[in-house]
Amino acid sequence: MLEPLDQSRWTSEMAAHLLNRAGFGGSSVEITKLHALGHVGAVNHLLSAGEDLDLYPVPPLSTPAENAMARRESKKLDQKEQMQRKKMFKEAEREQIDALRFWWLQRMRSTPNPVREKAVLFWHGHWATSQMKVKAPYLIWQQNETLRAHALGNFTPFAKEITRDAAMIRYLDLNTSTARSPNENFARELMELFTLGEGNYTEMDIREAARAFAGYRTNSSTGKFQLAGKLADNGNKKFFTRSGPLNGDDVVDELTSQPRCAEFLAGKIWNFYAGGTPSPALLGALAGYYRMEKLHTGSLLKKIFLSREFYSDQVVRRQIKSPVQWLVQTCKILDIPLPSRNVSDNVLRQLGQVLFAPPNVKGWDGGRAWISSATLLLRYNTAGQIVKARRSGDHSPVTPPDIDRIIPRDATPEEACVAIESTIFQSRMPGSLRQKAKDFLVANGSGAAARRELLHLVMSTPEYQLT
Repeated sequence: MLEPLDQSRWTSEMAAHLLNRAGFGGSSVEITKLHALGHVGAVNHLLSAGEDLDLYPVPPLSTPAENAMARRESKKLDQKEQMQRKKMFKEAEREQIDALRFWWLQRMRSTPNPVREKAVLFWHGHWATSQMKVKAPYLIWQQNETLRAHALGNFTPFAKEITRDAAMIRYLDLNTSTARSPNENFARELMELFTLGEGNYTEMDIREAARAFAGYRTNSSTGKFQLAGKLADNGNKKFFTRSGPLNGDDVVDELTSQPRCAEFLAGKIWNFYAGGTPSPALLGALAGYYRMEKLHTGSLLKKIFLSREFYSDQVVRRQIKSPVQWLVQTCKILDIPLPSRNVSDNVLRQLGQVLFAPPNVKGWDGGRAWISSATLLLRYNTAGQIVKARRSGDHSPVTPPDIDRIIPRDATPEEACVAIESTIFQSRMPGSLRQKAKDFLVANGSGAAARRELLHLVMSTPEYQLT
């Protein structure tokens, strides 16, 4: 298990697979460059990408201090003015979170470090937190930066940071927990969804963990963590193998030392990147390696990306693209910018993946849940809007791709199929689809309009929904 891929199998198609799953895909030129590095070189190149912080300035966000001051000022107003101010606050909040979503999408689209950004997307679904309840874009951004800082590092310090994260504290009601009345919500989810999985702890474990986290708070003026000492529980607790005046860090240390933690996390990571549930033997190998590497996620991903299992027929082109993956990858392979903020937001909302608003604390189900008759039709229609968009100036909501670059204007039907395979599918099309593409060009000619229509046709297939 987890033996390296045979070098004879390192093809351009496998390089495309690595780029699609480790990141958000790429153009045929990027794939060619990655393939030329060799398998080990390609994986090392992706995992050693540099910082991109200066490329993506954060949109203006109201700080906790500014919000606190605005609330104080609002209390001085009469009732009518307070209602008007409240409406303004809600509109500003909506504008800020929309801007933040597009900021992250643009980062996914253009970052020189796609592996880290893809990992941030994974952890966003793992440590699922929603703006719908948090209602503070600044805190949501703050959490997103925490995910980015720890995305490829050790899980234990990562988990400790999340227990102190202002958005998570607010989302799972940790800010209401006291020694006299411990709130068990966060403690339960920490074990069930974040570290061990259901059935690997007791109700007593939940109660004792809740006591350990009592008093965890956020400073309303800074958004930073603080422990409210008078509300904390300093008494003795018993949690798994530990006893004493345990605090939240002690709970995390105990949870991450459990063999089940590595198994639970490794299974989720494999499912996100490879698709599907790993076999018991593969899960055992993944978990064993993850434990050996002290839950260092970057090391586990490197092992996965180098393994022959990751490039098996059961994995390659068998994963349904998430809405975010579909949109970002489409723009990358067509070499176009993202559609406008409003268009991108509307598409992802209708397809069922709104960033910073997962449906619940479990995150998104993924897989087949991404596809229904309605969302499949929307994907097909959106592909047409992207491919056949008309250029109408710099402020057009959608920039159409350069059709001559994707399918050369003098290409024969056979050459057009090769071009589509290289750019769009990055592998050979099924024979029936290939024949349909040829027949279409024979019947409709090779003008720009026909080639765009053909591009829409092949992107409106079940095969294009897979990566």
